[in-house]
Amino acid sequence: MKEQTISPKDSGRGAAVAEKKDRAVVARVFIGLVLLVLLTWTAWKGADMYVRARWDAEDSAVVSIREILDRRREVLSGSDGEWEVERVLLRLSYRSGPKVGTEEDLTIIQLADSRLALIPGAEYFLLSDTFDDGAVQYSISDRYRIPAVAGVIALACGVLVAVTGLSGAKALLGLFLSLFFLLWWFVPGIARGAPPVPSAIAAVAGVSLATVVFVVRDRSLWPIAFLGAVGGAVAASLTGWAMVALWQLTGLESDSAVLLAATSPDISLRGILLASVMVGSIGAVLDVAVSVTATMSELYRYDPSIPIRRLWRSGMNVGSEVLGSMINTLILAYLGSSLPFAVLVATEGVDVIALMNDPHIAQEILRSVAGTVGLLLTIPITATVGAWWVRLLFRGREQGAG
Repeated sequence: MKEQTISPKDSGRGAAVAEKKDRAVVARVFIGLVLLVLLTWTAWKGADMYVRARWDAEDSAVVSIREILDRRREVLSGSDGEWEVERVLLRLSYRSGPKVGTEEDLTIIQLADSRLALIPGAEYFLLSDTFDDGAVQYSISDRYRIPAVAGVIALACGVLVAVTGLSGAKALLGLFLSLFFLLWWFVPGIARGAPPVPSAIAAVAGVSLATVVFVVRDRSLWPIAFLGAVGGAVAASLTGWAMVALWQLTGLESDSAVLLAATSPDISLRGILLASVMVGSIGAVLDVAVSVTATMSELYRYDPSIPIRRLWRSGMNVGSEVLGSMINTLILAYLGSSLPFAVLVATEGVDVIALMNDPHIAQEILRSVAGTVGLLLTIPITATVGAWWVRLLFRGREQGAG
């Protein structure tokens, strides 16, 4: 057999083509990095300009610390006892409000053990309290971090789109639409007196629809994932309702709930608790529903003659595999949100029996168990709907083709 030889000319041409491709990759990476930097900078500056332009509070302003002129400690006393404070003389530059662009020397008061470090060049929120005698007391409430938050969010979104392409962009659109639906319809509706549980069902349906539309590529499979996700979320709500009734929870297990009850007594806190279970579980429920739907669809495309019972069993098996990691995700998310409380319990050495009877712990257990049941029931709901729908869908296509 005659051996094929590569001439030096062909070899040089191949090396040139490879080098050209490498340069193109480097150029794309460089352009991508430049675009990410521009996106982050634009979001950072845009958020800063927007906040400062709309900041009209009379008793607060965004300020920048130019210099720390003096600081001293003293002990104050009152009806609650004594406490140590720190008086700090600052030279401030106003970034918002009627004094924007001007500098002023002010003495602010903060607790001596305050964790809020005052750093020259950093930006903060300045609060002013006016007393009945006309005296004004100034304090620094928190760091001004809105531009940094906007910049990091923009950077994360840019990296996601750069890595995943169109699918990542569609996932972001679904996420933003879901947040818009929850924050601009669901939450204000409850604040206006809408029943929490029916509103949560509608919100879950809206979030599920937005996610399925933007994530699932095959439109014919949208009903499977949608019905599976909504069914799982409703199952979680029903489980939570049974546990609330059995454990006699009032919904007043957190400071924010107590404050809400005091300011809006007409809102059902039990309903708020059940609604939070539904909204909190929808993300994991959607993951399971979409995974089962995609698997069953691929199996039927590969083998249209697969028995419907085998198709259903495959969906159940895949869902069972996904369930383990999703349960960890759900429960660890709840544990992470309550980590300070868990550490406090560990340091104080609270009795286990008393701890299990604590309403706050009971509420977190309710969220975890109800969410887990919702995940568990999402699998058979999605598998059953999927087996019926996929078989019906492809059989209709075959009849239409014939």
